[in-house]
Amino acid sequence: MLDKLPRKAQVVIAVFLGVFVFFGGIRYYETRLHALKIETEVTIEEEGGKKETGQEKEEPRVLAVHVVGAVEKPGLYSLQEGARVYDAVQLAVPLAEADLAQINLAAPLVDGKQVYVPSKGEKPSSSAAPSYRLGVKSTGLININTAGKEELERLPGIGPALAQRIIEYREKNGPFKKVDEITGVSGIGPSLLEKARNMITVD
Repeated sequence: MLDKLPRKAQVVIAVFLGVFVFFGGIRYYETRLHALKIETEVTIEEEGGKKETGQEKEEPRVLAVHVVGAVEKPGLYSLQEGARVYDAVQLAVPLAEADLAQINLAAPLVDGKQVYVPSKGEKPSSSAAPSYRLGVKSTGLININTAGKEELERLPGIGPALAQRIIEYREKNGPFKKVDEITGVSGIGPSLLEKARNMITVD
């Protein structure tokens, strides 16, 4: 049919069709690129969301302790795991007559324990003194969960280095649940445990 048209008309039609195909191709290419860009962004967002979800950290456990004794605000306090006796005592506001030197302020708090703040002149052997009293209970046993370095060195076979390892171990792993767990500390074996067993507690 085009053969019957004049040569000039044929050229015009051919040019028009060529231009139409050219711009149509460009439009298709742009549309396809836009679609691929959207798909890529969606994929990245989904992968990013999964990555963030996988990296979520568990929130610290909350500990409840009862602070009593020579403080302005005795009562129950909630602190995050890893807090020290010092943190609980400061929240309760120690009185002027409080004898903080008798307390192991560096001891890690244990959920459900009572922190007793003694008054100046009060004897360490007072029956009201809890396990945070320098780690030594009225029973004479040394609490390996709260004892300071000097108290731990009183145990047979425990020198400055091992005492420090015990403190670092409980800070990293939490309080000992039973006496035998002290063998998890590097340098403390069954034989050393048996020497000190009758002198330690975890209560």
